Amino acid sequence: MNRFVSLLFFCFLLSGCAKEQIIDRIKLIQSIGCDLQGDTFKVSGTYTAYEKKARLFLFNGEVKSFNEILTPFTTQSDHPIAIGQLRTLVISEKMARRGISELASTVVRDPLISNRSTIVLTTDLARDILSETLKYPPIYLSNLIKQNMDTGNTPTTNGHLFLDHYFGEGQDVYLPILVKNPKGVLQMDGAGIFQGEKLKLLLTNKEGLFIKLLKDHKANITSGIYDFTNDQNEQISFKIIDSKRKMSVINEKAVISLDLQIDIRDYPASFNVFENKNDMLELKKQIENNLTTDIKTMLENFQKNLVDPIGLGHQNSIHQRNWNEQEFTAHIYPNLKFDVQTEVKILLLGVGH
Repeated sequence: MNRFVSLLFFCFLLSGCAKEQIIDRIKLIQSIGCDLQGDTFKVSGTYTAYEKKARLFLFNGEVKSFNEILTPFTTQSDHPIAIGQLRTLVISEKMARRGISELASTVVRDPLISNRSTIVLTTDLARDILSETLKYPPIYLSNLIKQNMDTGNTPTTNGHLFLDHYFGEGQDVYLPILVKNPKGVLQMDGAGIFQGEKLKLLLTNKEGLFIKLLKDHKANITSGIYDFTNDQNEQISFKIIDSKRKMSVINEKAVISLDLQIDIRDYPASFNVFENKNDMLELKKQIENNLTTDIKTMLENFQKNLVDPIGLGHQNSIHQRNWNEQEFTAHIYPNLKFDVQTEVKILLLGVGH
């Protein structure tokens, strides 16, 4: 019996060692970047190599078709290429403005982007973004994006949502924007909005937060910092602790209500909010009015440019048996009136200045 147990133990040990050997003999692609130069795709890919510790290295190549994106990586590798661990696909603004139909078709035919992977847009060169990630641990880039989606202003998306927005009806694609700031540090910075297959608008970080508040289905989110200057040129900033939203589009009216719980970080010293109830109410009113105005302005800009990343078309289709996307875009959407209602509850207060 003891001999049998020992034999079984060594079998498990050997099979575990065999698995490690397989990992050592493949190149796991972590991220792919794609730039456009003329009619040529300049592609980059970071892969994990295991020596004393896991490190990232970079492939570079050129292809004529997005379908061939892995070909130059394979020709440069001494081991098979594996994309099962692909976490991030970075596309350049130039490529996005030309169109993402090849990208979407490739993702549909070949599960290049899994549900847990994310497509992001950059206003820099994609290869420069990937080159910068070589300084960090292998999953730094995907963790950066996830952290900002979970707790920052970056609207939530993934491979599944990208395909749903692209091929579905009643909503346009949005992609988070990843950039290198002036100090060379990678950071999330707003979102890109598509009209069909082509990039149409670039949104600020604050507008990215509005997309998140209007699209995120989670009742409890931590959505980063929002700040503005009031009519008296005084600074007010707060953090959103919890957010709930309701939305409906009936006839030619879009009604959007937001209920927010916030933590005030900075407010004018002239507000005696601890002792004067009227000052507290005035602070609350200023925040609500500013949010309502900014969100409505963004929605009207979407309407002017005939893009619908919020999915107002989808909301309208719920109430229409024979809903038609072309009819909605051409006749209903341009005439929509926006009724934005914002209610905030102040849970915590900062010191004030």
